[in-house]
Amino acid sequence: MNNENLTDILLAAILVSSTYDKDQPVIKWGGLVVAVGAVVSVLFA
Repeated sequence: MNNENLTDILLAAILVSSTYDKDQPVIKWGGLVVAVGAVVSVLFA
């Protein structure tokens, strides 16, 4: 899998996590932080 495909998948994960309403906000924000960090590492690696 190349970086372009991985970036698309991670950006979709960010979109889902930012729009998905969870009862526990730590799950939502934790997933968002991990996805953003992964996108940054893919773009600059």
